[in-house]
Amino acid sequence: MKLKKSIFAITTGLVISLISVSPSQAETFAFSSSPLTNLNPAGATINGGFTKFPTTAGMYIQQCIAPVGTARPATCSDTIQLWVTAAGGPGTTSPTGPIAIKVASTISGKGVSVDCTTSQCGLFFRLDHTAPTDFSEDKFFPLTFAKGAAAPALAADEVTVTLNGKPLVRNVPSNLAYRAEAKIVATTKSGLPVTFTSLTADCTYANGAFTALKGAGQCALGYTTAGNATTAAASGNFPFILTLGNQKIQGATKTIKKGQIKALPLETNFGSAITYKSLSKKCTVEGNTVKAVKSGSCSIKATAAGKADTWALLDQMIAIPIK
Repeated sequence: MKLKKSIFAITTGLVISLISVSPSQAETFAFSSSPLTNLNPAGATINGGFTKFPTTAGMYIQQCIAPVGTARPATCSDTIQLWVTAAGGPGTTSPTGPIAIKVASTISGKGVSVDCTTSQCGLFFRLDHTAPTDFSEDKFFPLTFAKGAAAPALAADEVTVTLNGKPLVRNVPSNLAYRAEAKIVATTKSGLPVTFTSLTADCTYANGAFTALKGAGQCALGYTTAGNATTAAASGNFPFILTLGNQKIQGATKTIKKGQIKALPLETNFGSAITYKSLSKKCTVEGNTVKAVKSGSCSIKATAAGKADTWALLDQMIAIPIK
């Protein structure tokens, strides 16, 4: 990848020069818009749309500072960003319709504020979280602002979200297994509440829990804060790569007495039938019942079939002490 000059055609028929982070393979998307120069520092809206859109993934559009070399921008606005995807869903924008992006002469990201009247800012396009390592569509379109008074810049809210106690990173995928326990906890610097929404149909959010309904594909958890007189509203999403669920045996006996017969669970936590086989002469297994023959440890192998794109097969060793 190397830094080069490229040309961006806009709907007014004007042509402007721009800095583009160009990958070894040219980007496949094309975006036309109203002029990106001499914008009102008190607030402006860029109106445009895609004339070509990638088929491999959706795209993020963010207002950022200009990238250095082939790196992605170091600072992007916490609030000025769009997720454009043909898959649709709450909080997303369709690539086939008009796209309006409200830009600002001052942006804040991750606690850093940037004056875009003195620093080069622009719109940065990149593939979304479904293609996290693909930089082929990275492109930067510079913005310029006219002289004048900027709108009062409110500090962007700082939102911290954890999944089972582990911090999530916006736009960076995390793994989430089918039906796994996933407790979501959020805090904000402003103290304002955070509203969460599942942005995709394969996951749900309710009562502080984010749940995968499939074991393959992607999901995204969107968040918003309303903002107030001193803090700008915040929004964004946390993407997830869905993985197969982990089958478990629940309620299995912990110990057994010599000569005693006990029943073992018939199904896993997902309802798959369990097959048991004794691997020890100290116990026998018939169906789902185990009989203790000698003192020691009863070794049993438990298996259960998996389900495509939902949960993995079960292949587990069970050791039951015989007293």
